[in-house]
Amino acid sequence: MVQTKENLTESSTEPYPMSAFEIDRQTIDDLGIFSEAGSANSVFSFFDHVKTIGGQKKLMQMMETPSPDIKVLTSRRNCIRFFYDNPLIFDIDRRSLDFIDHYLGFGAKPFSTNYIDAALKGLNYKFNTDNNYYVVSQGLNDVIKLLRILWVVYKELSGKKCPVHINSIVNTLEEFLLKKSIEKIIFLDADKNLNYFQVANYDTLFRKEELQALKEVINIVYELDVYIAVAKAAKMHNFCFPEYYTDKGAFVSIAGLYHPAIKNAVKNSVLIEQEKNLMFLTGANMAGKSSFLKALSLCIYLAHIGFPVPAANMQTNVFNGLITTINLSDNIGNGYSHYYSEIKRVKETAQKILERNNLFIIFDELFRGTNVKDAYDASLATINALSAIKNSVFLISTHIVEIASAIKHLPNISFQYFIARIDNGKPVFEYKMKEGVSSETLGFYIFKNEGILEILEKAAKG
Repeated sequence: MVQTKENLTESSTEPYPMSAFEIDRQTIDDLGIFSEAGSANSVFSFFDHVKTIGGQKKLMQMMETPSPDIKVLTSRRNCIRFFYDNPLIFDIDRRSLDFIDHYLGFGAKPFSTNYIDAALKGLNYKFNTDNNYYVVSQGLNDVIKLLRILWVVYKELSGKKCPVHINSIVNTLEEFLLKKSIEKIIFLDADKNLNYFQVANYDTLFRKEELQALKEVINIVYELDVYIAVAKAAKMHNFCFPEYYTDKGAFVSIAGLYHPAIKNAVKNSVLIEQEKNLMFLTGANMAGKSSFLKALSLCIYLAHIGFPVPAANMQTNVFNGLITTINLSDNIGNGYSHYYSEIKRVKETAQKILERNNLFIIFDELFRGTNVKDAYDASLATINALSAIKNSVFLISTHIVEIASAIKHLPNISFQYFIARIDNGKPVFEYKMKEGVSSETLGFYIFKNEGILEILEKAAKG
């Protein structure tokens, strides 16, 4: 039976599978996902509002494993959207969680629970420096503080209608927090220090009897940290949540698409359907083609990690991979020219198409590294070959508008261009996409407008 849209059972667990989604280093670099992680320019930085180191690692893990599994995607998206609609005060801090990880992995044996041994250990610490006792007592204080926070989270979530996976988290928290030994600790007097006997008993409890269960709970903390952080980013940047299909083939519909790294970005809408699965994109230099292709690719990528996307609305079929060629450079190390690097890239992409179907593929300025005649011939041959493939999406941008007349007979090609014009002697870019083929050639006008020839003439006279 064909599965469609949301009519699926959500995954009850947050899986982190090896990625079955085709994406490579060139595409990751094109989109700036991790290349500048931690800076204001990486995609990772848009979502990095986590409070913990473990949360940051889990965010990285999610972003490294896009998926073609609609159950994984809808489950994660629903978790993030839940915290978007139901903001949760999660009063955790990086230092405490980091110290808890250190404490739980501490090499010293759990303290003896014998009353006399515990008392002697405590008295010894009172009068002599003992790093082991410090790590244990501080670790216990941080664990108890965390448990109290999780008790508040549990009570708040258990009173709401949650997505399936959040419900499974609530059930795990309930099972752990309502254990008599744990519940008793949660409701200890917060103003009193632990006595020596409590330190020994709770150390044995957390680092021996309940170690694995506590580690599972801490993993939940990191997971919640990510959901809350991504929900916060979605609200800050006004991102939307994608809707998924599996029965529409080559289908993507996005309204209000923009790139979040561009200030005051002009928004565009795009519709790609099975009958028109190849887009031929033209427009003058600086008209907005590459920015549009990056924004579209980014939406496809984010949708396939279950994250919100920079748009007003997005509906998409689930794809098996994303391959882009936007910022391809010369491969000097292998002695490749730019043109040969392009040839190799097209060949690699063709091989991926042969190996699997349902891919989303972008070529920006195809074969720009060679002369116009070779670029025309190679582009035309590539487009003709791609047009025969119906189970993937292809977007190809080019300056060689003459190709349009040679491919206009192909039934599955849509022609789009970015508006540019000369107004009062100056180039004007609207950054809006329109149906048709560009007729503007502003490159030489911009060249002349920079006064380069005048400078060179002065140099010649000098």
